[in-house]
Amino acid sequence: MSDKLREALRKVSDREREVLGHIARGATYGEIARCMKVSPHTVDTYLRRIRAKTGARNRMHLLLLALSIEGSLMSAIEDLGLLATPQLPERPERPDLPDLAQA
Repeated sequence: MSDKLREALRKVSDREREVLGHIARGATYGEIARCMKVSPHTVDTYLRRIRAKTGARNRMHLLLLALSIEGSLMSAIEDLGLLATPQLPERPERPDLPDLAQA
């Protein structure tokens, strides 16, 4: 983690870090508000303060900041129960088509 990022993160309050943790897990403003027992407007206020303190310009910057606090993208993916490599569905057999592998 860079010194500039560390310095920016020192300015972020515990409650703002909590919001970033929810962002890293993919929560919506409404979900964050319910979890933290505040209004969605308060969540928006926390996010505006985080942007002002860190220079984050958009939701992607907030997400990257949140992931840097949480540890890594892989741990966030695992927390969400997502696969790092998506698996394609099996293709059904088509008996009406010739088997091109044997041709």
